[in-house]
Amino acid sequence: MIEKLKVALIYGGISSEREISIKSGKSVERVFKKLGVNYRVFDPIEKERFINELVNFKPDVAFLALHGKGGEDGTIQGVLEFLNIPYTGSGVKASAIAMDKALTKKILKSEGIKVPEGIVVSSLEELSSFPLPAVVKPSKEGSSVGVFIVKSEEELINAVKNALKLDNTIIVEEYIKGRELTVGYLNGEPLEIVEIVVEDGFYDYRNKYFSGKTEYICPANIESNLYREIQDIARRSCEIVGVKGAARVDIILSDDNVPYVLEINTIPGLTDKSLLPKSAKASGISFEELIEKMVIEAVYEKEETKK
Repeated sequence: MIEKLKVALIYGGISSEREISIKSGKSVERVFKKLGVNYRVFDPIEKERFINELVNFKPDVAFLALHGKGGEDGTIQGVLEFLNIPYTGSGVKASAIAMDKALTKKILKSEGIKVPEGIVVSSLEELSSFPLPAVVKPSKEGSSVGVFIVKSEEELINAVKNALKLDNTIIVEEYIKGRELTVGYLNGEPLEIVEIVVEDGFYDYRNKYFSGKTEYICPANIESNLYREIQDIARRSCEIVGVKGAARVDIILSDDNVPYVLEINTIPGLTDKSLLPKSAKASGISFEELIEKMVIEAVYEKEETKK
């Protein structure tokens, strides 16, 4: 079906995740070429040129492979809404909420979803003593950019200083020792759970994209009732925020088997090391099928809103 559509493939952008966005976009390009899709690549790094070229192209649908600020936060979604172009993934509101980890945690907690306890600060002056070890991260960054695990007051102060260079809202939250999990989500249903095992540290930017020693176990080796509970938590989290299309929910399973939601990614990576394709593959969905389903859902969703 998608070979009959005119697709605007959008990747690159201006965020700190530009490099990963380009890798995701090129992975999607390979699928489009294989399937004979009529597509054109657009990079919103030059806004005026981007909009003019997009309007002139007149696509049936836009495939978003943008990550981070300007691409995953509702900004580009708002532009496409204004231009009346259907697009993959979540809408403006859900994208904006999910990009803001502090807001996401607040909403999920109010709905009974377990999240790590923490505080939000905008300056060093607001930083009070906090139980250590702790996790420090910008509220509105992705790919674990600017995330630190700190074990001393000095490390805590330095981590907040560095995180404030990336965002004006910083989360300081309890460090939960446990297993790092992620659950793929596609068109309303949770996919198989991936467990991430790193040799050193945690699943940071280096271990995500450049380490050859990170191990991925999918489906994760978890007792069946708990496995289904984690999938249900991921599904409920996405429903609460209003997530559409493809997404990914990151979870820590504590040593006493309590799942804590860390964040929701509304435009997950689509590189050869990315987690959503691994989760989909274990669910019996090939990478080509995943891309097709994302495009078809975007067109279908737009048609449904017209009714």
